[in-house]
Amino acid sequence: MLNIIVAIFQILLALGFIGFWIYFFMVENRDPENTEIYLAFERSFPVPDLGWVTPTLFVGAIGLLIDEIFGLFFTIISGSALIFLGLLDISFNIQNGGFKGSPSDIMMNLFINLICVIFGPLFLWYAWSVFSVIAV
Repeated sequence: MLNIIVAIFQILLALGFIGFWIYFFMVENRDPENTEIYLAFERSFPVPDLGWVTPTLFVGAIGLLIDEIFGLFFTIISGSALIFLGLLDISFNIQNGGFKGSPSDIMMNLFINLICVIFGPLFLWYAWSVFSVIAV
């Protein structure tokens, strides 16, 4: 049962990444009020987000849903990738005023950062705990 819940969260996060990048390129990327530093930083993330994190979330979810060991492996990979991306984004936001400005920008930054640094460790903990039980 827990496999299904984790898989649902993985699918929702993967869809969230796709949705964010659609929104970013259609709205944020065209906003003249965004700084070049912010845009350069964000423009560097579609490849890792869409080329690594999103596929590992989907593959992990599929593996968990069909109860295959590769689901745990990809859940570990996606969890560690989420932690890395979340910490990198938090670091950038602290250094470049990402937690200042309009309340909507602050809420969006906090939401994205918290999602990454909460779900990343949860995915790692879950997959390692299941893996350690079946490996023994």
